[in-house]
Amino acid sequence: MKTLYEILEVSETASKEIIEKAYKVLAKKYHPDLQPIEQKEEAEKIMKQINEAYNVLIDETKRKAYDTQLKEEREAKIEKNSSYYNNEENQNTQYQNMQEELKRRNEIERKMQNEIKQQYEQKYQEAYEGYLRRLGYKIKYKWTWKNYRDFLIAILIIIAICICLWVFPPTHNIIMNFYESNSIIKTIVQVIGKILLGIWNGICSIFTKTSNA
Repeated sequence: MKTLYEILEVSETASKEIIEKAYKVLAKKYHPDLQPIEQKEEAEKIMKQINEAYNVLIDETKRKAYDTQLKEEREAKIEKNSSYYNNEENQNTQYQNMQEELKRRNEIERKMQNEIKQQYEQKYQEAYEGYLRRLGYKIKYKWTWKNYRDFLIAILIIIAICICLWVFPPTHNIIMNFYESNSIIKTIVQVIGKILLGIWNGICSIFTKTSNA
């Protein structure tokens, strides 16, 4: 049988904030009014369990009493099955299972904490930027390595597309016809070509001087 913590998908050390966040997420997920007709009955049962678990765990007195009861039940279960735990292999298996379960619960809690943190940071950033805009400031975003990488990838994709269009005979002919018939484009291309050629010659001369030295 699931514990109240398992029903809310939180660890047994979860704070009130985590419990409230988990409850809101699950309530939205299993709310009967948001379910298909054939799933409403099952959603109502799950929602009832979620509400009961929340009402106990959000109240400090009720939660403390439940934790005591849960501890006593576990101790009684361990005592009842003490013969099983006398076996070293079974002890190791049980310990590993408990460790895995603890890791799973901690991972769930960690993810939820990260989500809450990201949401608060995003809202704070948006509010701060809005405040600066109202004061008349212009917001400039600093380019990160990801921005430069994406820009470089976009440039390489454009170059690859241009090469494909150039080597493909039908598009090659269209480009050449357009180039020959448009004097403005022809002049621009020639100027750009001379600039690139001049840059290339300058680079070559620098390397030549360096090698001679």
